[in-house]
Amino acid sequence: MARHRLASAYARRHFPSFLSDIGRSNAAKGAIVFPAAKSPGELGAQEAIRRSATEIGTGSMSSTTDTRARRPANPRACPWTLALQRQLIPDLRWLVQPSGWTPLKGCGVLVAVRSRSADPRLRVGGDWYLSMPLAGGDLLLAIGDVAGHGVTAAAEMIPIRYALASFATASGEPAEILDRLNTALCRRCGVTATVVAARFCPRSGELTWAQAGHPPILACDSSGVRRLPSPDGVMLGVDPAARFGHATARLDRGDFLVMYTDGVFRRSDLIDQGIDDLAKLAADARCCPPGLLDQVNYDAAGDACVLVAERVR
Repeated sequence: MARHRLASAYARRHFPSFLSDIGRSNAAKGAIVFPAAKSPGELGAQEAIRRSATEIGTGSMSSTTDTRARRPANPRACPWTLALQRQLIPDLRWLVQPSGWTPLKGCGVLVAVRSRSADPRLRVGGDWYLSMPLAGGDLLLAIGDVAGHGVTAAAEMIPIRYALASFATASGEPAEILDRLNTALCRRCGVTATVVAARFCPRSGELTWAQAGHPPILACDSSGVRRLPSPDGVMLGVDPAARFGHATARLDRGDFLVMYTDGVFRRSDLIDQGIDDLAKLAADARCCPPGLLDQVNYDAAGDACVLVAERVR
């Protein structure tokens, strides 16, 4: 409960538009609810998270030239703040993907994920994923990248991830989810993110997806690895009038998808070259898709995340 109160306190202060949209559309549909922060302790937690994110963000979280070159920790950070940071980091990780998440066997898909923060001391950053069963037996898969690194980016990422999950309970159509998420994020000036969201129907094998400025999904089948088409869609938080298209494909038994963030590409590489290199790794992992996760370079460029989803029935 303490973790829920901590998330609630932060979200209510910094993301009122998200909570307003969620409350209007999903209050009666089992959506994630952030209860009101009433106690002085919760109000203090809001300020603590803000201070923690700010101090870490200006200290050892980011490097614009080489992600392996870390700046020293902020010398002005007080012992209380440092202790709170150490306490918050595991809680942030728990919020990204809670332990005991609903098994996906009923969806006919096995999902394996690996993520890495730009800072080796952290377990969470601006790159995130979501694997969420929907009403009716379908499965929602999503992966995204919030601008920035470390706790500062994670503080922005958590409400975005939870908002996407909440919007999905009202409408599982990826294009509509991204449209509503973009509207909410545009009200939070200065925060941008890329996302790809897909819905898989195990009864028909149909995969429907939408993208918001994110690299394309890779699909691997008996004929090889290919990039799935990129429907229309710009980065979230840029244009409130933006509209998002969708595309569909069939996923047969034994086929698998690779969803990823650009943190797995070296900064010196072109995006297309990075995607081609990842496709080669996926082809080599055809007999054991989760093995792909062991071959990816997560230290290439900051936060990174890779999700592999294989249809098993």
